[in-house]
Amino acid sequence: MKRIVGLMLIVVLALTGCGAKKVDNDNQSATTTEYSNDLFKMALPSELIDISEVETDGNRISVYYKEAKDAGFGGFVFSVCAYTSPEEYAGGPCKKIGELTNEKYEIYDIVLEQATEIQWDYNEPDMPEDYSKLLDATDACLEGIEGINDNTFVFGAGTKGADLYNNILAKYVKAINEGWEPAKYEEEDMSPEIGVAAMQAENPLDVIGFAYQDINVDGIDELMVGVISEDELKGVVYDVYTMVNRVPEHVVSGTARDRYYNYNDVFLCNEWSGGAGENGIDLYNLEPNSTELVLQYGYKYDSYTDPENPWYRTYDQEEYESITEEEYNEAEKMSDSYVLFDYTPLSKINDATTEDSADNGALPTYEYPGPELFYSVMYDYIADEFGAHYDKADVGIPCPIIVAEDESDKDDIKVWGDFWYFNYTLNGDTLECVSGGSYPGCMHFKYTDEGYEVTEFEAVEDGSNFDSSAKKIFGKNYDKFIEINSDEKLREDTRAQIIANYVFDKDLDIKAYNDYEGEPVELPEQNIDSFYSNL
Repeated sequence: MKRIVGLMLIVVLALTGCGAKKVDNDNQSATTTEYSNDLFKMALPSELIDISEVETDGNRISVYYKEAKDAGFGGFVFSVCAYTSPEEYAGGPCKKIGELTNEKYEIYDIVLEQATEIQWDYNEPDMPEDYSKLLDATDACLEGIEGINDNTFVFGAGTKGADLYNNILAKYVKAINEGWEPAKYEEEDMSPEIGVAAMQAENPLDVIGFAYQDINVDGIDELMVGVISEDELKGVVYDVYTMVNRVPEHVVSGTARDRYYNYNDVFLCNEWSGGAGENGIDLYNLEPNSTELVLQYGYKYDSYTDPENPWYRTYDQEEYESITEEEYNEAEKMSDSYVLFDYTPLSKINDATTEDSADNGALPTYEYPGPELFYSVMYDYIADEFGAHYDKADVGIPCPIIVAEDESDKDDIKVWGDFWYFNYTLNGDTLECVSGGSYPGCMHFKYTDEGYEVTEFEAVEDGSNFDSSAKKIFGKNYDKFIEINSDEKLREDTRAQIIANYVFDKDLDIKAYNDYEGEPVELPEQNIDSFYSNL
């Protein structure tokens, strides 16, 4: 097991500069100077230029304290970096501050990286005044970041709990509205204590609550679910969720005798009991971009093992060392650092008390409107599997562009295509695309007496392996795939028709869609009866 001391002690990332690319800012030249890389630009207050050195490369802008850097003491203040996947930076001294997107539906996490060691002459007792000026300018620099080269930056995107965990909270609302038994909660990887509290409450949606906290200090909120109480159980966390590769994942559940608390906003503390003669308290760190809880240390009272000296400490939950009663009593004071949540009740969620979100202004979930069960399964797979990579919006709509099909073997039906997924928010009568992406490859189906099911998806690889993997997967259909993949008109015509059929099927007053504040595209007439059989 890994252990950390304090928050994180991590070696500073090696930073290599490729020469600053300075961009004059005519409108703000008197107050700021801009620097850019291939994806975004950032402004530094002009009065700091003489004391700083700025380096850029394809995905990074780094700011140094020039005097210390020239003297060989590092001088690193901060970097802003763009990463295509959280796996590229998780675990480092990094905090996500927003997301960069473009018309290709690529998503970059924009991440702040800061020093974890002294970056000036360590013989000096205090931070140099000029280094402090650069450090103090960090927030202003971050807030002024802008995307370039058709990239759009949104500060805070992909970091706020209110934008990340709507589907999770909707599941709790569903469970309560359907009156699940506690055992059903446990089957669904949720705490049975939520079910117990809901069954005992007159208005359960007012009793079960949630809160957000960046417990692993990576810039991205975690979700905590608990029971609203003002007694000794106030602030108990019964379920914890985090983001892993931009998808919500369950971390841990608590019970009546195995409770979790927010410890000082940066750890989880677990109070547990194994009976009248055994109980303990363990402190955990939650790894970034992971559901792994890493034990820091733990204490237990165990009179079953040694009635005379029942106090123990551990760092791995395997070996326990004896300690004094005074040491154990001091450890119990950890509860003084608990942050007791004032949970927001589930009843405050806009659609908490209705099964159909369309009744209160939100958009209904996309459902395949055509007659073919085969395509229905395909659309559901695109929505469930590919849609899970994106933050929830008002509605997500699949858009498969079919290249070829082979139904000769009912145990392995193959559909080759460029499978798109788009997320939209509603603005007036226009659906505005906020995220999405393409997943070219081959989808494998099996037909049984119970219907169709997807058994495998062979995905074309990104980057330099795109062409070779596409040739392998598409085979004789490769040339047709390349033709279709580059046919933007075909994709947009298909996309517009699928949206139009959704609007007609759900009886919505939507007239158009657009991409990233582009010109609205008017929707065609619906053609549900003829469109889907000719994909």
